[in-house]
Amino acid sequence: MDRHNANTRSTKILTGLTVGAMLSALVLLWLAQPDPSVWLAAALLLGLSPALLFHCARLTTRLERHHRTLEQEATHWREQADHQEKSARIARKRYQQILDHAGDAIFFIHPEDGTLVEVNRQAENLLGYSAEQARHLSLSTLFPGVHQRRYLRLVKRVLKHGYGEESNLVFRRQDGSEFIGAVHARLGEMGEETLVHGVLRDVTEVKRIEKELRQKNQDLLLINQIAGRAASSRDLDAMLTVILNEVTQAMVADGGGIYLLRHEGTDMDLRVHQGIEESVLAELRALAPGQGLAGRVAVSGHPRASANLQKDCRLSSQAVREAGWHGFQAIPLTAQGRTLGILFVFTRSKRVFSRDQVQLLMTIGRHLGTAVEGAELLEALRWQVRLTEASSRELERSRQLLRENLSRVEESNRTLARIDRMKSNFLALASHELRTPLTCVLSGAEMLEGRLQRCVDQEGEQILSIIHQGARRLESIVEDLLEVARIESQSIYLAQEPIHLPTLLQEVGAAFAPVMAERNLCYQLDDLPEVACVCGDSHHLKKAFQRLVENAVKFTPSGGQVRISGGLITPEELRHREEELRKFTTSFFEQAGQKPMIRVCVEDSGVGIAPEEHVRVFDKFYEVGDITEHFTSNTRFGGKGVGLGLTLVKGMVEAHGGMVWVESDGTMKKGSAFHVLLPLEEGSALLSG
Repeated sequence: MDRHNANTRSTKILTGLTVGAMLSALVLLWLAQPDPSVWLAAALLLGLSPALLFHCARLTTRLERHHRTLEQEATHWREQADHQEKSARIARKRYQQILDHAGDAIFFIHPEDGTLVEVNRQAENLLGYSAEQARHLSLSTLFPGVHQRRYLRLVKRVLKHGYGEESNLVFRRQDGSEFIGAVHARLGEMGEETLVHGVLRDVTEVKRIEKELRQKNQDLLLINQIAGRAASSRDLDAMLTVILNEVTQAMVADGGGIYLLRHEGTDMDLRVHQGIEESVLAELRALAPGQGLAGRVAVSGHPRASANLQKDCRLSSQAVREAGWHGFQAIPLTAQGRTLGILFVFTRSKRVFSRDQVQLLMTIGRHLGTAVEGAELLEALRWQVRLTEASSRELERSRQLLRENLSRVEESNRTLARIDRMKSNFLALASHELRTPLTCVLSGAEMLEGRLQRCVDQEGEQILSIIHQGARRLESIVEDLLEVARIESQSIYLAQEPIHLPTLLQEVGAAFAPVMAERNLCYQLDDLPEVACVCGDSHHLKKAFQRLVENAVKFTPSGGQVRISGGLITPEELRHREEELRKFTTSFFEQAGQKPMIRVCVEDSGVGIAPEEHVRVFDKFYEVGDITEHFTSNTRFGGKGVGLGLTLVKGMVEAHGGMVWVESDGTMKKGSAFHVLLPLEEGSALLSG
């Protein structure tokens, strides 16, 4: 550009000189026509003019070419300048968009006074001020109280260290509301100007959540401490005292207490307390369920509260009102749905306990309820242990006595077994030893009776008859003894033949017909089922039924009745009576199975048998009644034998796979009923089915 300007000036000078020379020559020619020197000068000037004009033309051409080049360069640079300006505008616009659309509030701070130089749209929305308003905003308006000084200290830290942050700075919005902001600031430059730029986040909700979490952590720590003490402590009062102290501190209360319910919830026992005057304690100890706020908790199992006890009509204690209690909260101590006590705290200023605090107290109440229940169970267990120890000592003494008694019983059993063996041996021996001389007596008596029948008088005949009858009676006793011995040793021979019970019972009745007529007894034989056939020994079964009929005849007074009846009995009916009949047998029900049975009943209208003697009448040598009134007879009323008849009946029936039992209430005229149960023969059983 400078070179172009110099060439332009040179061209203009040459052009001027050329024109000046030509004008000078013309003037000289006009003024000095006759002077040759003047003509020479004029000619020289005119001669130089074309050279000057040529040189000027060349310079002009060069200048025009250079001018075009310069214009092209100027156009290029103008385009470059426009492009740079456009890029700058785009960059400024992009920067502003980034600034305005940033997720956080961004602002630029003057490093000297801390005022805001520029803010983005998020900062405008957060503070409630426009960018223009923010530039003229005083710090006292933006920051309440001490937070202005904290903000300025932050700016100084940034200027000193290049970075600074403040996580708990309070800002005031345009509408007057406040929020907690976290500021992260750095030192930077905007053009040639040094500024502090910061990022602002609203952390009010975060701080609130952090505060709640800290409170929750404190609550959980308190609950864990209480649960730990409740689980580890064995002294209930000491545990409740420590827990009450911790609860009052956590609730920032002036005092409190813990009631435990006694006697199934009818009494309230103020077990521990804190911060309560003696004048108030007397009334609180007299409180009953349903009285006052704490008493209502005991009845309902729900928490009760009052913000101002002084004006609460539910308050039943005048001493509490005079003591200046205001805020009150009571909660139940529960375990498995039962209310075991009440925990209450109070303040001397008006106060409403928050929902979270009430929930915390309810949780503590459940832990305490479980601890109280555990303590009560432990106390009950200790008492049970003491009772068990006493019972164990008593049981040990009883065991010692039992061992001594068992030793004596075992000795008695051995003695009884020895005596029973001696008795059995004696019976067997006596039976065999008596049989031989008895046979001699009978043979001799019969021989004397046959030979001396015509030689002796009537008195002699009577004596022989007495000898013969006595020998026969003794023979019968010996036979019974031998039969008992064979039954007990299971060496008795039993034939296995079909027996038609109705026919057999008719024969038994026919044998006793004369005696019945002599004693004026009514004998009745009911019809038995025709299928009533059993398998066994007819001789022995007939003797068994004869013994039963004989027994009925002997214990039925004249004019009485002896009746024989019977019928089939199913296994189901038998099982229904198993518990009642098991005392009469040891093995029948295990062997009976599903066999159908025939039951034969021999009943009379005699004296009867007492219920306590029903089982014993089947024992050997057992006699009902006073032994001093014993007399022997087979047919007379009240006559008795040696006590083997029912023993032989029981043994013989059981040998045939059956059983026998007696039914009687022991009263006169109702008599006794002896029941004989026998399995039916297989063919009969099929017919009965």
